[in-house]
Amino acid sequence: MSKKNLDTTYPKEQQIYSLSFSANSAFNLSWDQTNCEGGMNEMQAYVSKVSNLVLEDTKAFLGSDWQRVWGPVVYADDPTSKSVHADNTMGLYYSKSGKLFVAAIAGTNLNSPFGWFVEDFSVNDTVTWESISGEANSGSIAKGTSIGLNILLNMKDPKTGLQMMDALKNFIENNSIAKGTEVAVAGHSLGGALSPVLALYLQNKQSRWDPNGLTIIGAYPTAGPTPGTSKFAKYYEKLIKQKKIIYVSRHNALDIVPHAWQASDISEIPTIYADYIEDPKGANPTKVVNGTLACAAALNALAVKINYKGKEIPFYNPYTQISPSTLLQGTFDSDLDDSINDKLSLIGLVIPKLKTYAPYFRNLVRFAAQAGTQHTTAYNTLLSISEFMEVYDQILKDNKPANNINMSPEELSVMELTRLDLQNIDEKTLEKALKEQG
Repeated sequence: MSKKNLDTTYPKEQQIYSLSFSANSAFNLSWDQTNCEGGMNEMQAYVSKVSNLVLEDTKAFLGSDWQRVWGPVVYADDPTSKSVHADNTMGLYYSKSGKLFVAAIAGTNLNSPFGWFVEDFSVNDTVTWESISGEANSGSIAKGTSIGLNILLNMKDPKTGLQMMDALKNFIENNSIAKGTEVAVAGHSLGGALSPVLALYLQNKQSRWDPNGLTIIGAYPTAGPTPGTSKFAKYYEKLIKQKKIIYVSRHNALDIVPHAWQASDISEIPTIYADYIEDPKGANPTKVVNGTLACAAALNALAVKINYKGKEIPFYNPYTQISPSTLLQGTFDSDLDDSINDKLSLIGLVIPKLKTYAPYFRNLVRFAAQAGTQHTTAYNTLLSISEFMEVYDQILKDNKPANNINMSPEELSVMELTRLDLQNIDEKTLEKALKEQG
């Protein structure tokens, strides 16, 4: 790391993004427990420890006066299970010199079925925003997003017993908060869907926690799927134009996650890497597998029928992304793709029955690996937070809980989609098996 980087504090947006990504410290981790609470306590302690280390060890990038106001708090839908993991995580931080609060929301935890199937994929039903905030003519959000929002609003800091909005209210009342201080709500992935709705809720309910109007509210989602309907988007955009809420949304053009759930975006998922991953010629099955599984959940979730006044009618996809959103042009990771090709090139030859299907399977793995890195580590460069992420990743490595295995985002994505463990592919063994076949 260069001395120049160590002596340079990040601009405001990069500080926000850094804290946003730091909320994901429990990603792909789990804690064993035998007494229905030990694992939960260990998980909460781990997330708090990482948060403290981040504020201490990244002052070169974030500045020196950040403090924890609330949390971070972890939520598990099944806190009494034998092995617990974080379904949601959120923390609130404050910098007096920056006149800035940051509410950082974690993304989908890869080992969280609740996060995937309830919060991410529950899109065939919607909930009116009026029923949540009392604002009329404000459209609707996805049921899964409403569930996630409700979880965030009801989280309690284990030390104080306070919900975040109450902690924010107390902090503003008991400290000299400058007028115009911003409350920036930020999150990546699932957090990219939840951060706009939490920011909107804070704006709608500002009189409850900031009756003197000292703060302004901002939403800083990255890589977020669409949280609500077209009417919801129009309502949100009206507030943006009225400068009642700051909205800064960014997503990678090569990331499949922000392509959910607007119909025109979903249709682009199967061919998003078409310029780089070619359809194998002359192989069966004749239809391209590449990309199909990646968007299957999205298509299935929307290709259903709903009951309306006693009649089943096709589900109309009402989802629309909130505008404006800045498109970041990512770069296809050719080195990763070459590595995947090298690892899998011999499978079809070693296992004759797979020979016909091997090109498709290889492309599916290539797709999954690329999707994984484009949704995660690609943003380190795109958001200009690479130096922070180097330090943060080292903190995670140095404090990794026992019995947890470190896997890269692309390895995790491939494992989730294909059940193939890239770490355990022994290329020499494959080559030896091929030679033995003659």
